[in-house]
Amino acid sequence: MAKRTRKRKPRLRRAVAAPKPSPAKNLRRNWFLSALLVLVCLGAYTSNGDFLHGSDQEGNMLFSVNLLKRQSFSVTVQDAPSSFYWKLEEPGEEPRGVVVGEWDWRIGALYEQGRLKPYTYQYYLAETTHPGKFVSTFGIGTALVGLPVYAVLDLFTDIETDHWWWWHGGALTASLLTAATALLIFLAARRFVAPLPAFLIALSFGLGSCAWAVSSQALWQHPANTFFLALGAFFLLASPERRRTAAYCGAALGMAVLCRPPSALVVICVGAWLAWTDRRRLPAYVAGGLPFAAVLAAYNAYWFGSPFTFGQTVSSQAIALVLAGTDDIWSGPLWESLPGLFVSPQRGLVFYSPVLLFGFAGAVLAWKDARYRPLIPLQVAALLIIVVAAKWYDWWGGSTWGYRSIVDTVPFLALSMIPLIERVVAARRTAALFGVALLWSVAVQFVGAWSYNILGWLEQREAHHGSGPESGFRWQWTPSQIGWHADN
Repeated sequence: MAKRTRKRKPRLRRAVAAPKPSPAKNLRRNWFLSALLVLVCLGAYTSNGDFLHGSDQEGNMLFSVNLLKRQSFSVTVQDAPSSFYWKLEEPGEEPRGVVVGEWDWRIGALYEQGRLKPYTYQYYLAETTHPGKFVSTFGIGTALVGLPVYAVLDLFTDIETDHWWWWHGGALTASLLTAATALLIFLAARRFVAPLPAFLIALSFGLGSCAWAVSSQALWQHPANTFFLALGAFFLLASPERRRTAAYCGAALGMAVLCRPPSALVVICVGAWLAWTDRRRLPAYVAGGLPFAAVLAAYNAYWFGSPFTFGQTVSSQAIALVLAGTDDIWSGPLWESLPGLFVSPQRGLVFYSPVLLFGFAGAVLAWKDARYRPLIPLQVAALLIIVVAAKWYDWWGGSTWGYRSIVDTVPFLALSMIPLIERVVAARRTAALFGVALLWSVAVQFVGAWSYNILGWLEQREAHHGSGPESGFRWQWTPSQIGWHADN
């Protein structure tokens, strides 16, 4: 008989986990990716050698330089004559409009004689309760942030008269702030995910959003505001056992409100979150932000007579009357503006930054997993800011590239990718989808940064739809803003 042989069961080898990188290796990788991120972003932002012209930016730069030269938050007609519209009265002639670039003794003599009179002024000036004095429509935060760069430039040139460096200094400040924001997003994401996924999140903000084509190109309110919002988010997510990080968070968000008042919504959402989840940190958070609230209230009370009156609301009523036919600055129709900010061909986030849609998907997961719940107040704040922007009378953000009016929410949308990003890059199909969305987003922002031309775009728009205020523009499909600038 044949001898029966027993089959041996194959031995199961114990799976050996891949060794985790040492802390030193992780630190080196963080430093390398941090430096790479900042260099790539700064290189992209400054590669066009240009700046984005506009009156919003001009106002912030004017008051940065005014703080440097006169140590004052206000200007008069003598300090900034080019910000006013003038009429000259000559004997026997009809008054005619003239441009006054700089104040000198001849201009002063005509002004004293009553022959040269200002009859209106640029919208970035807000008239105060102090006769003859004007302050910035856009508050003091951005002007304060721009001050150090202009102080350095003033060592080499007279920054008040050298308008080439005036504008390029503003663009440089914006580029530095936006690159620093990308770095803060990377460092915040690293608390939850590996270096490469965190790098992709930061890159989605830095190159895949309107932070590149808009925020980094001029000294709007946006670059300073997004920097301090990202700084506040970094401290909110960092070392929750330490109360001092809550104080730093409060201070950062308080400074964001000085840059852009709607950021008060972030302050409220984070404060409510701490009151609900960790009341031990709430007093430190309040203490960190309270000095900035006091400064803002005192500033508004001194210049406008009430701590609740802002320069932007004072100046915007007259503009709203022209653009929207009403002085109600909260007249934005939500039925049009909310879809417009997401899917309109000229402003829709879906077309300009589809990579940020992963942030909306990640936001859903943050509510399901306790590890990511500190992201919730940031997501709620982003939603509220979007609604406020949609209610604003010119929700489309004037003549600009893409979704400028909600670009301040982009740091929070990028951070909302945290619960999802490692799953996305681990699977081939979702990684490919993410890669396509990121490449499209970067390409669109490249077109905006290199090709966006306000005058050229307005001329073609008027040729197609007439010269009415923003007539037919928001839902104009042919030519689209992206396509037209890619061709031109």
